Amino acid sequence: MKQKEFDWTYFKRRIYINNCSKEELFRKWATPKGITEWFIEEADYKYGDNTKRKPDEIVRAGDKYWWKFHRGSVVEGTVLEVKENSLFKFTFGKKDVDSDEEVIVTVTINEKNGRCFFDILQENMSESKYGKVNYYISCNMGWMFHMNNLKSICETGNDLRIQDGDRMHVDAPSRYPLDKYKWTEFKQVEYIKALKDKVFQKWTTSKDITEWFIAEATYSYDDMIRKPDEKIKAGDKYSWTFFQGFTMKGKILKIDENEFLAFTFGKKDAELDEDIIVELSFSTDGEKSKIELIQKNMADNEYGHVNHNMSCMVGWCYFLTNLRSLLESGYDLREKDIKLAKETQSYSLDNLD
Repeated sequence: MKQKEFDWTYFKRRIYINNCSKEELFRKWATPKGITEWFIEEADYKYGDNTKRKPDEIVRAGDKYWWKFHRGSVVEGTVLEVKENSLFKFTFGKKDVDSDEEVIVTVTINEKNGRCFFDILQENMSESKYGKVNYYISCNMGWMFHMNNLKSICETGNDLRIQDGDRMHVDAPSRYPLDKYKWTEFKQVEYIKALKDKVFQKWTTSKDITEWFIAEATYSYDDMIRKPDEKIKAGDKYSWTFFQGFTMKGKILKIDENEFLAFTFGKKDAELDEDIIVELSFSTDGEKSKIELIQKNMADNEYGHVNHNMSCMVGWCYFLTNLRSLLESGYDLREKDIKLAKETQSYSLDNLD
């Protein structure tokens, strides 16, 4: 059987959104006003002799766009194709530092069984470290956050974007110098408008952790199973089952009440018995609680790059965003239908089923 090969040059994401029509979703993408309601801070589109599109005007192929993000960074590009209520396609930066080729993003909007969904296909990315880090990983994380922010706004009216301070909504690796990027370790930081003990609590019982992270959780010690509301302790073994259908097993390494948690998180390599480690530190930052997540001891090879560095970084981005949503608005963003949950996973395998 042919070995599946990972393709760093493209990825595709899907999200289902309730309480929103195809027309509404399309306008969230294809008007200057719509796209600032969930994605960027400012948006300008110009056409012809530099005529500026009105805020509620649907943009057209050939328009030049200027997008400003909340931290001040700017992206400029061209709208390539627009189909009413179904498609929005645009350039999204240069393929590589020394390339004139453009990265392309195609958004397709659909409806199935009474629910609207859209796909984001980002392609023509470089397989260099620049392309992998700045586009595949960083953009994947960014789209993950912003797609779920659109879902949150449509379904609850809650905007998850950070409106103050010099920090990103997502702690994407493109924020850091490329030569400092490590494949063996990464850090993510999340700020939540909730008391630190409430944030910590959501990690420490099977009942709490299933409210935002996994579908089922079991913690055991000395052949005994902890009760749903019983707090975990160092040395406990865990079994976590995700809505996508797979199960992960590991061990709680250390726990300091309201301050620190560490656990194993899979094997370093398919052929090694070394564990990947996740460490969580909890602190207070003004009116917010701060979580610093460090995942380390990942293999510096293609297996580690794909299965742990990229996949886990994107995954933690999603779940930390969901934890914030749950604590700040009471809303769980997860897709709990197993089939649909699998559909919403990012992929770029050459022979994906």
